[in-house]
Amino acid sequence: MADQTLSIQLATPVYDHRAQHITFYSSALDIYKSFYIFVPADIAPGQHVPSLYLLRGHEREWINYHEDDSRGSTNIIDIYEQLRQNGQIGPIILVFPGLSSNDNHIPSLLTNMHSPELAGNRLGIGSGRFEDYFFHDLIPFVDAVFPTIPDRVQRGMVGFSLGGAMVMKAAAQRSDLFATACSYDGTILYALNKGRRIRGTDRILEHPMLGPAYGFPRDLDFIADNSPATLILRGDTTMLQQVTWLVGYGPRQSEPWQANFYRGEHLLRCLRAHGIENALPHREFPNGDHTWRSADAFMKLALPILDRVFRKS
Repeated sequence: MADQTLSIQLATPVYDHRAQHITFYSSALDIYKSFYIFVPADIAPGQHVPSLYLLRGHEREWINYHEDDSRGSTNIIDIYEQLRQNGQIGPIILVFPGLSSNDNHIPSLLTNMHSPELAGNRLGIGSGRFEDYFFHDLIPFVDAVFPTIPDRVQRGMVGFSLGGAMVMKAAAQRSDLFATACSYDGTILYALNKGRRIRGTDRILEHPMLGPAYGFPRDLDFIADNSPATLILRGDTTMLQQVTWLVGYGPRQSEPWQANFYRGEHLLRCLRAHGIENALPHREFPNGDHTWRSADAFMKLALPILDRVFRKS
């Protein structure tokens, strides 16, 4: 059993000097787990501001200029500061959770993992209870230590790829915690029979990295209970309608390797079953692809919308 004393360990930031690297003990995972956080310098003493959780896999991905070859010299903090300088958004604290193994080879998919032992000796998995970690350890810790507003109407999420799927899952499960849920090119599994099950033949499920999260052989009932599309279809309409949903994805012609167009369309159909429309002005990005360049372009459009949701509360 790890030392259960909560602690902050500030380390020299590796990917962006504006972000703090925080390590604290998670009782859910029974290990120390890290995240990055950006606290705007213009927050006044005693001021508390909205928080936005940005999901992908490893905590570095949203702030690493070299996460792929497409990104160039701009990351999400640069985009935030440009929009802030232009007066398009107010101050927002950005939180970048680690939701994978430390080497980023094993995603949690924000589940309490089915078979964490299949991760072997990879660091950063612990008990595998990532859903509990996110809801019960990370968010309360951030709200206790940093100048956030600890209220659902001032808290949102954004995700890219598997991060988009995790955001949709979290918002469907805990719409009482979030005002906004945003996904760019999310890897959404297809729901069948009004959310009773998922399409078991989906080739995504064949990937070996999903074993710890979903079991081997794949436990289709467990997956359906942890899949964003099924959770949305099963969800309470009144609760889901409290969330502002933003969904974007690459174009049809870039399927299947450079866009999740059909998965995005399926996600929107699931939301429409509850009378929920996409808050994004346009869902399809004609020049988009499954890269960080496109995810960052999505954020330039999404951040002002999220800010308006926060400010109207």
